[in-house]
Amino acid sequence: MKVGVFTYGIHGVRMTGIARYAVELTRAMARLDPSLEIVLLNPYPESQHPWYREFPTHPLPHLNLLPLAATVGNLELHRTATRLKLDILHDPCGIAPFLAPRGRYRKVTTIHDTLPAVYPKTQPLLTRIVFSTLVARAGATSDAILTVSRTSADDLCRYYGFAPAKVHVTPNGVHRAVRLSPALLRATFERLGVQQPYFLYVGALHPRKNIRRVLEAFRKLREFHREASLVIAGPPSWGAHGELKAVLGSAGGQSGIVFTDFLSDDDLNSLYQGAHALVFPSLYEGFGLPVLEAMSHGAPVITSNVSALPEVAGAAALLVDPTSVEAIFTAMARLIEDLPLHAELRRKGFERSTEFTWEKTAAGTLEIYETLVGKGSGS
Repeated sequence: MKVGVFTYGIHGVRMTGIARYAVELTRAMARLDPSLEIVLLNPYPESQHPWYREFPTHPLPHLNLLPLAATVGNLELHRTATRLKLDILHDPCGIAPFLAPRGRYRKVTTIHDTLPAVYPKTQPLLTRIVFSTLVARAGATSDAILTVSRTSADDLCRYYGFAPAKVHVTPNGVHRAVRLSPALLRATFERLGVQQPYFLYVGALHPRKNIRRVLEAFRKLREFHREASLVIAGPPSWGAHGELKAVLGSAGGQSGIVFTDFLSDDDLNSLYQGAHALVFPSLYEGFGLPVLEAMSHGAPVITSNVSALPEVAGAAALLVDPTSVEAIFTAMARLIEDLPLHAELRRKGFERSTEFTWEKTAAGTLEIYETLVGKGSGS
């Protein structure tokens, strides 16, 4: 079986959650089925990302911008899939540029969430247009739609009218964490200006990520626990300028807060391992990969009781109302004051993280590929 993976959005070494999904999925599929031919349909031939050296690539440099990928891409991907004699054309980034006539290959789209429908004002205009056109039609233009949680699957059917039988849940995975040496942790903390004990937030500074309430809860926590600090690990995202200004204003004059911007995987792993807990009370997530990443490193987790987060965390985290500063503060205080609870959540979280592997993601995806190919070529 020959699979073409459209790699729009994956060019720098900084990986978003969607980029990590695409990279880890292809690697795991290659491990599970060495006979599988994977070709990366690459809009960024100049990219230095090591992933592009792991698989054969086919350059598509004129599809490196979203307006081009969403328009010209429909015909160009069809021509490429036909020329390369693909069995499967998979868009893991959720654009679904599949309006061209059907070929002999089958089309698969992974749509990770319905954020443009749930929080449209927080999304760029072009993203909203793509979701209201290409993504909304993916139920007809794709042979299968993958998503990463049952919550996202239900939302896709609710907001876009997709047939439930066409939507398949293949959850994200996480690697088992490698324990880092105390010397390496100390060096990383010193370089980043981090002091333990600290609560850790991981993710872009985006309005739906609820950073302002995290800061308000932390301010209240410091009234009782001056030893605690807070590390905000993530870059600003689109539309977050006003939020970032408000966040910085909320943090103004407040000691114990470190903003790191984007971090390398090595630095992020160090912060996960050293964290007293992850605090991740997002207002909406299609999955919430930081929850699993923290759990795999043995960090207890505070997260939201809404969207896909309870589905991912299970009974291994403290679930809070993300709109309540008091609830976030109370959970943070409990994890400082109740050491048996802290130890219990470390254990439960680690056990929970082992239930999600990229091999499981890959196995579910390969099963869908094989079912589609087994149905024969399109008309």
